[in-house]
Amino acid sequence: MTVTVESPAPQRPARSTVPWLTVLRFAVVIGCTAVAFWSLWFELIEDLEQGSDIGYVITLPVLALFAAIGIALRHHDELPIYDRQSDIIIGLLGLGFAAVPMGLLVLRYRYEYEVLHLDLVAAPMFLMSVSVLMFGLRPVFRFWPAWLLTLASFPPFYRGWVVALGGSKLASGVVIVMFAAIAAAIGAGRTRRRALAGAAIALATGMMALGVLTVWFPAATVLVYQLIPPIMAVYVSTTIMYFHHRDWSTVRPLNRPVRPLTAAESRSATVVAVVAAGLFALIPVPSEYKAPSPHIPGLVVTETLAAPPGWQLLDERHFPWVTKYFGPDTTWTRQKIRAVRGNPDWDKESRRRRLVVDIVRSDSPHNVDRYPEFTMYHLNQPRVTPGIRVDLGHGVSARLNTVLDDRRLLSWTWLSWNWQGTGGAQRVSLIAADNHLPDAEFPQPEPWAVSNLDNLLHQFLRGNAVTLDPENASGDIDYDVKDDAMLLAVATEMVRIGAGG
Repeated sequence: MTVTVESPAPQRPARSTVPWLTVLRFAVVIGCTAVAFWSLWFELIEDLEQGSDIGYVITLPVLALFAAIGIALRHHDELPIYDRQSDIIIGLLGLGFAAVPMGLLVLRYRYEYEVLHLDLVAAPMFLMSVSVLMFGLRPVFRFWPAWLLTLASFPPFYRGWVVALGGSKLASGVVIVMFAAIAAAIGAGRTRRRALAGAAIALATGMMALGVLTVWFPAATVLVYQLIPPIMAVYVSTTIMYFHHRDWSTVRPLNRPVRPLTAAESRSATVVAVVAAGLFALIPVPSEYKAPSPHIPGLVVTETLAAPPGWQLLDERHFPWVTKYFGPDTTWTRQKIRAVRGNPDWDKESRRRRLVVDIVRSDSPHNVDRYPEFTMYHLNQPRVTPGIRVDLGHGVSARLNTVLDDRRLLSWTWLSWNWQGTGGAQRVSLIAADNHLPDAEFPQPEPWAVSNLDNLLHQFLRGNAVTLDPENASGDIDYDVKDDAMLLAVATEMVRIGAGG
């Protein structure tokens, strides 16, 4: 008797199912963050259109994503111990921490908004908190190195490194390539040796890409330097390290099933995330402090201005550090002028008054106001009165302020305007000291990091007693604006001469 043994029919490979619950939770997280900070995203788009260097905030989340993928690929199974009630509590605490910079500090430091962008600190905190609500604390905290990369979007931190390296487009690219090396080290970091190898590959790839841009594409924008080299670097590095770990035996990017979510579904967490997004969306973004910059026919923009009739040039000084902050095509010149004759209307003893003229010149009108004016001066516990708009003729509008230094008991009258013509744009500031003596002290320009950190600390500790907001209209002026007639006379003549009138 012959027994026929039938071989089992070959089984088809199991088709991977789409983890729709995971996709849905990711959609809630991304959607809530997009709605909560909608005004920030539009602000960043507008800044990029104007040539700002803020484009690195697009690159950092991409780098963090590569780092997170590397962490996920080497994740091992863990005990399904989750407490959704604790997740909601931690998520609420995180949302509260995100609301502090967004709801309080952003509006408090509105004059420094473009420089600080404190909402770029609030956005990653909000994203992390909503992720805790939707996925649980333990899965989110597992990716803490990637979260640290997103928190590095704080502009003073990034721009401080750029300034230290010279402030050029190449410096911007070098700094963000360093972040790419860190992301590659995190993504490939199964061991310290692999982390160092990943960082080295990313650094070499990024520097080569920067070299290509510098030599063959020198006219590329700063956004190109911030996007292409770092993303290329982290992609090449993590891809090489991924296939090296598998001995180059497979090119399948994902050869394992996607682990299901272990955190239970919670409608309360979803409701909290949606409500928080709606509340954050109601927080306004400070209005832009863009000074009118009319194009004046016949104006030739140079590094200096001609002294008006009745005034003589005493001194002229240039500040070379300005290129690191405002761009390589920018100059800052300080001129000191003195009246040829005394005027009893300006000084009861007819002393010959002195003025300081600060001129910031750039090829781009956006670069001229890259850093707010009053943040670039050494002022101790300053108070800036609300501005008064005055007409200087030829379509030029200026802002008149009184600046008080509470610590040194000094005051100045400040008249500023922007204009542009052939050769670029200028920001002109005329400063008159309340002290009419020849040794009168004037505010000294200093790099932002040096001059502004002390002022920010005083603003935080003393509240409205210290303010750098020249457009503030909430306070009452209980004193007269001094030297306004003298400054208006000088500025009007400067505008007339500049406009060829």
